[in-house]
Amino acid sequence: MRKRIFLSFIALIIIFGALSSALVASIIATVVPQQVMIRLEDETRLLIPRMAESGDQAAFDKLLSTSRITHIAADGTVLFDSQSSQELDNHADRDEVKRAFETGYGSAVRHSDTLKANMIYVATRLEDGSVLRLAAPERVSAEMAGSMLPWQIFGTVALILFSLPLAAVITNRLIRPILEIDLDSPDDSLVYDELIPLVRRIDDQAKLNREQLEALNDRRQELDALLGGMHEGFVAIDRDHRIILINHSACDMLGIDRSWAQGKTIPEVNRRQEMLSLLSELEAQGSAEGMMERGGRSYVLSASKVESGRGSVLLISDQTDKIEGEAMRKRFTANVSHELRTPLTTISGYAEMIEKGMVKSADIPTFGGIILRESKRLLSLVEDILRLSKLDEGFPRGKRDKVALDEVAKSACESLRPLAADKDISLTFEGEDTCVTGDRTLLDELLMNLIDNAIKYNQPGGRVEVNTSNRGDRVILTVADTGIGIEPEHQTRIFERFYRSDKSRSKATGGTGLGLSIVKHAAEYHDATISLDSTPGQGTTISVTFPGCETQ
Repeated sequence: MRKRIFLSFIALIIIFGALSSALVASIIATVVPQQVMIRLEDETRLLIPRMAESGDQAAFDKLLSTSRITHIAADGTVLFDSQSSQELDNHADRDEVKRAFETGYGSAVRHSDTLKANMIYVATRLEDGSVLRLAAPERVSAEMAGSMLPWQIFGTVALILFSLPLAAVITNRLIRPILEIDLDSPDDSLVYDELIPLVRRIDDQAKLNREQLEALNDRRQELDALLGGMHEGFVAIDRDHRIILINHSACDMLGIDRSWAQGKTIPEVNRRQEMLSLLSELEAQGSAEGMMERGGRSYVLSASKVESGRGSVLLISDQTDKIEGEAMRKRFTANVSHELRTPLTTISGYAEMIEKGMVKSADIPTFGGIILRESKRLLSLVEDILRLSKLDEGFPRGKRDKVALDEVAKSACESLRPLAADKDISLTFEGEDTCVTGDRTLLDELLMNLIDNAIKYNQPGGRVEVNTSNRGDRVILTVADTGIGIEPEHQTRIFERFYRSDKSRSKATGGTGLGLSIVKHAAEYHDATISLDSTPGQGTTISVTFPGCETQ
């Protein structure tokens, strides 16, 4: 406050000095040209009789005057100019001359093309119809203002320097009574009458603050006990199940606004049967646990009364990932068992028939071929399961090198071109030079699975087009085919393990149902995103967007 008052004084002095200087300059700029015009008019009145006495145009040369004298004929022709020996243009269009022809007198302040300077003009019409014009330079006023400027600056600076100690003294005298207010007993302080309401308000606020501080200390002890070790959604409620404290995580899980929920009861903010049952069990047993589903998420509820008996604590834990993981493991185990049982049953059955001599010698090669085919399928399935297991563990031996994705894609196309030719499929590659950071082996598996699927689920005479391109700081890999396509209801699940949109066709093509799951894990390892565009009967396009080398 002291600094503001002091600076306000200084600012006021500076503004006053500047305004004073501006006023003086304005007065000079206005008054001096008027004085010059008056002088020129007086000089004109003296020159007219002398011109009449001399009666000769050459007599102008004998006139003693510091002003510029110009004699202009009635048609605007310049008959004489005391400061120019050159032939001058017709002056009939000059403002001051024009007014002199019309009214007998004219004046103007303007730039002179002849003298290249701003001039003050006074023109008077003579009895013979000609015009006598006198002019003086306008710089007189500017020179006068300029000569006064240093004195104005000096005066302003001196005024400021003189005012500094005075402003400091006045500021201290204004501030001292405020600084001497005793905040413990403000009513006893001698202050300005205008500050008495403020002093009383300070006293009342001080008393209220002391009371609130005591209450906050009590509450802080409770909060320290309740919030210690909290990692999940936390809700503190009183005996009436009214919310005392709720954190942001709990608000997000329950889908409520924190400011609105404060002071509301649990049934007011959430009336789900799971929550009401939890509260009933809490009242009956002192603690309770339960599950709640909301927004596709699974939450574990755990409530218990605090030892003081003043309320209870409710913890909300998001267990969606854990529950889904357990369900996925169960499905995976069941699927693996089913997928392994099928080829093993076939191998075991045919082998047993051969062992017991139930097969003709001519059929043994056929049975052996079936056993070999199912063995290869079983081996492929085990290898895919091992790959997924490695990816689930975070691919610990994976590398992070700069890899030319276009080269990997081109190599994958060359490897699968014979398979495409056997199925009468046209396999083409076109791509720009692209670079991603990752593991070349894993990228090769991703491409092999995508291209292999595009070939297997295509139609005779169909096409598979592989493309790599740069798009800003991203690299786009696209595998498009003209195959059977995927029904809309299956498109969100085809990356799940062992999921087949057409089980009969998948069995016929020898697929394990794990290829696209490997693709998904490989993309996640490389921080890539997958997009799918498919139309049944027309084909499928899968795009994988990788961060470029420069962004990693």
